[in-house]
Amino acid sequence: MTILRNLPSQLILAHAPWFLGGGLIVCIVACAAAGLALIAQGEIVGLATVLAGAGVPLGIFALAIKRDQVIFDASAGTATVQRRTLMTYRSTTYPLAIVRRAEVEDFSDTARPTLTFHDTTPSYPLVEAYISGNGPRQAADAINDWMRGYRRLSA
Repeated sequence: MTILRNLPSQLILAHAPWFLGGGLIVCIVACAAAGLALIAQGEIVGLATVLAGAGVPLGIFALAIKRDQVIFDASAGTATVQRRTLMTYRSTTYPLAIVRRAEVEDFSDTARPTLTFHDTTPSYPLVEAYISGNGPRQAADAINDWMRGYRRLSA
């Protein structure tokens, strides 16, 4: 996750798979262009190229590419996790009073940041996919640092 804003009043982190999404868009455009060129030459196979060659990557893009955003808002006293795909939008909001800390959930050589809570609420992953590298640890550290500052100011 990337830190978009880190102020005492608000922390915003986001994750978007730009490389994968960009690759799928290039594939969609290339297949559509090839198919349209074939259709322009009178080849009926161009229609199949457009439908399958561009349709399959478009379907993958619509279903699999997710943009995750987490907003910690001191003035509202909330932590909001937003997930958006091309076709869906989900938002979950928690009071900051029940957020205990951010942790890193490991799986093999990958990880993802999660929120843990003081009450019986199960931990909540901030991104659905596990990510390689130190991004999940940096996100968890930024959240925990921000939460410490928030608790000092609100005490």
